[in-house]
Amino acid sequence: MKYDFDKIIDRKLGKCRKWDNKILKEKFGLNEEAIPMDLADLDFECSPAIKKALVDRASLGDYGYTYAYDEYYDSVIEWNKRRYNVNLEKEWIKLTFGTVGTLHYIVQCFCKAGQGVMINTPAYDPFEEAIKRNGSKMVCSTLKLVDNRYYFDFEDIERKIVEDNVVLYILCSPQNPSGRVWSKEELHRICDICIKHNVLLVCDEIHRDVIFSHSPFTTLWNSHEDIINHSIMCISPNKGFNLGGLKSSYIIIKNAAIREKMLKYLEKVYVTSPHVFSIPAIIAAYNESEDWLDQLTDYIESNFEIVYKFFEENMPKAKVMRSDSSFLAWIDMRNVFKDEAEMKEFFIKANISVVVGSYFVQDGEGFVRLNIGCQKETLNKALDRIKKTYCN
Repeated sequence: MKYDFDKIIDRKLGKCRKWDNKILKEKFGLNEEAIPMDLADLDFECSPAIKKALVDRASLGDYGYTYAYDEYYDSVIEWNKRRYNVNLEKEWIKLTFGTVGTLHYIVQCFCKAGQGVMINTPAYDPFEEAIKRNGSKMVCSTLKLVDNRYYFDFEDIERKIVEDNVVLYILCSPQNPSGRVWSKEELHRICDICIKHNVLLVCDEIHRDVIFSHSPFTTLWNSHEDIINHSIMCISPNKGFNLGGLKSSYIIIKNAAIREKMLKYLEKVYVTSPHVFSIPAIIAAYNESEDWLDQLTDYIESNFEIVYKFFEENMPKAKVMRSDSSFLAWIDMRNVFKDEAEMKEFFIKANISVVVGSYFVQDGEGFVRLNIGCQKETLNKALDRIKKTYCN
């Protein structure tokens, strides 16, 4: 193996929010020996190319205002072409300060108070925050759970779009918290519905860089020939390359009218010059770190196999959803604990921080999400704690 993903790094040295003792105590009731498996970032050192790019940039001693220069656009365009077979143009791309904040701006820009915004639940909680803080109406379409796998309810989606005056649909692809990769056919049908009812489709693809071998991924713009003019793509290297602290997300909009309206709004809220380290980090990620990402993906996929086997052998009443992507294990604990309060107490006793299902807007009660984007030593230590706590 070219890269050592078993190498343990002390993330407390970098004031990592996930590993901070004070936060773990105040938020979860855990002590300094806690293993955090909640916040969705990776416990691995970043790629050598990214580290070198940032060290080289830092050595200049100049941290003034910067801009998105040509090398940045070239790297984004080439990455999307090479990795996802999408042809982009420079003017379609806009660097932003993080996907969550950008979703707030998109809702504010395109939705009036009272208008409907659709999401599929369970869903990442900031989707709800973006909708409700704008005074818009959140419209939820519950994902159907069949044989421990999620599916769209297309009839429910279309009916609610019509009945609830939905003007915008936030789609998570791959899905968080389950890691479900939607098929080209599923995405095509969602696109058909949105185009038919003039709904702006906003696709969050921030988890797409870590896709497992059994799950071919189709980016939204390759699922339907017309959706490119009816959508906004939200992209980020932050999950796959662990750059969350650099706020290096971007959006892609082809449609000129939609793009102009969005860019004017971003000017209004003063989204201007990027983080001085985000540009070199993205360039190094996309231009020099693809082999690192591929090895990372294999490592995480093998972590999932450890998790599947562990729960099957030691907690068989728990149902771990088979993931297609990312590093977040979504586990149905409804047959293990009588309620979520009991489950929370269990993980406090195990001294592990997790994200409980009620966080995901609705339809997640009784589930738990574990971040397994960590070294196998850490993962096995956490699983051993779960086993010992369960047996006692």
